Amino acid sequence: MTEYLSEVDPRWAKHSGEEKHHGAPEWGPEDLGRATVFLAELAPQARQVFEYLLRNPGRRIHCTELVDHALGGPNGGAPAQRVAGVLSGMGKGYSGSGRRLPFYWWEAPEGSAGATYAVRPSVAAVFLAAQLKTA
Repeated sequence: MTEYLSEVDPRWAKHSGEEKHHGAPEWGPEDLGRATVFLAELAPQARQVFEYLLRNPGRRIHCTELVDHALGGPNGGAPAQRVAGVLSGMGKGYSGSGRRLPFYWWEAPEGSAGATYAVRPSVAAVFLAAQLKTA
C-alpha cells in the first residue's frame, strides 16, 4: 500500500532519525542557495536516492524500492544497510548546511525488515527549485 503524508501529518514528528535529523531548522524557501550547495556536494549514489525521494514528495518509500529503482537493483547486500550506507554520502552537504538532513526515515515495525524514507513536500519543493536553478 502506498502511503503519502501531508505536510502537517503528525507522523513526520514520529520519525526514527538521530542527531542529524534533530536540532537544526527544517529546509524552507529561503534555503534555495543552501540546497544548491547541498546537492552539489552529494555523493553520486546518495544523489540518486535523494532525487528518487524528491520525485515522490510525502510518500513513504521502503528501502527495497529505493534499491530497485534508485540504485539499479540488489547487489547481494541487505537493502536496509545499503540504503543507510548510501545516505551517509550526504555528510558533506549536511555539515555545511546549517539544516537538518532533508529526509525522514522510520524503522520497520517489529517483525518486518527495512526502513521507509520520505521527503516532506515543502522540502522537496526547495530542492526541486534548486535543481531547476542549476539546470
